[in-house]
Amino acid sequence: MIDAIFALPQNLQQVYLLALVLLTSLVIDSLINIRYRVWSIPALVVYITVFIWYFLELIYTPENFIKFDSSILENCYLQIILFLVAFRIFIPSICRKFSRNYHQVWKFSILNPEKILIYLAVIWLLLLLYGTLRLGGDVIQALLPINSRTSPNMWSRGALGGSDGFIVSSASYIYLLVCSFFGVLLPLQTKNHAKFLNIALILITLPYFIFMGSRNVLLAVTFPGYLSYFLLSRDKIIKKTIITIIIYLIISNILLLVINYRNIGFQSFFNSGQSLPYIEETKTNEKHLGLNMLEELANINNFYNKKQLEPSYGMGYLSELLNFIPRAIWPNKPSPSIDYSKLRGFSSNTRDVGVFATISTGMIGQGVTNFGRFLGPIAGGFLMSCWAAFMSRLWLQRFSTLRLSLFMICLGLTFNLGRDITLLVLWPAVFGYVIVRLFENNLKRKSQNLLQINPGISIR
Repeated sequence: MIDAIFALPQNLQQVYLLALVLLTSLVIDSLINIRYRVWSIPALVVYITVFIWYFLELIYTPENFIKFDSSILENCYLQIILFLVAFRIFIPSICRKFSRNYHQVWKFSILNPEKILIYLAVIWLLLLLYGTLRLGGDVIQALLPINSRTSPNMWSRGALGGSDGFIVSSASYIYLLVCSFFGVLLPLQTKNHAKFLNIALILITLPYFIFMGSRNVLLAVTFPGYLSYFLLSRDKIIKKTIITIIIYLIISNILLLVINYRNIGFQSFFNSGQSLPYIEETKTNEKHLGLNMLEELANINNFYNKKQLEPSYGMGYLSELLNFIPRAIWPNKPSPSIDYSKLRGFSSNTRDVGVFATISTGMIGQGVTNFGRFLGPIAGGFLMSCWAAFMSRLWLQRFSTLRLSLFMICLGLTFNLGRDITLLVLWPAVFGYVIVRLFENNLKRKSQNLLQINPGISIR
């Protein structure tokens, strides 16, 4: 990696190293103060996200940047520096506002991890029943969609017995949320029978997310469980490090398999004697694809230079926020990233929205398309600081197992926000917060009723 950095043009090399030093300094600052700043852990995850999406790509796939003048890439890293500085400036004050009265959350929860797991298992079974009915009762296809994108899955619009899109989409997000909870709760279980049930549920549900062919969804359901283990387990750091390396190698290879088989189905992989020849014939991807947010940021700056792109002045963020409104209610609803996708060459006369694919611009590039090359990175830094502050509030409320679990899920979603700050990524967190509040309100009513029945009981 060091050799690749010093192979860059001198000016670009200097800006890259300046941005890398800044990022490293911010990481060290958060690690030093991790016990004293409630926002240190969320900030660390944001910094890691920035590194993976914007620093690794230039070294990992340098061939993607031959088409750009080095001055464009220099501007990109200046914008990344601006984003990091803005994020670091905003987060302390926003976190203080988010953390006010955090202790007023109902603390007297009778739900331990074992009981939470049972409730979630019931919800999962109901969702599985609904998803299986959409596939005509084929439970094997529901749990093991080995045909990947070549046939319908539980939550695809092409499933048999398809219903209203909003209901199906909501069910898919809640299903993802519940399965994420399974991984988060495992390190918290103290009874052996609860651990066995927890592991069984993970083993039953995980193959669906592998075979369905969406890497970001797979990461969203697995990453929270890993973070829960790393942050909450009492294992020694050496053991955690070894397990981290093992998990990385497993997930990395699974993601490569997903890239190669998601469009043709995994049945070829399981056919004896056909897996390796078949992959070789289809030009196996030996590198992870899609780590191209720096490339998109460079494209955005290039379009600005050519006067092909103008700031949308927040309309892009607004369209992402209101994207859940059905077109039956709002026929002229703006579509996110359509204009940019057209600039990138993905126009289509046969699609209603005018493109056959929408392109993610990245959390920094998204700000640049909304508010320009200077204010855009600041806007992105502000939004990510708000998200980190929300997670910080949940971390303060970790006396509640429910809120601690939701915190881990939100941490796991942060990496996917690197592609775009959008509700399409955050819906599991939204539904999770609603479910947590419903649980808390129900527990509060039960406790109040208990006090009315037994007025001599004292809660301290």
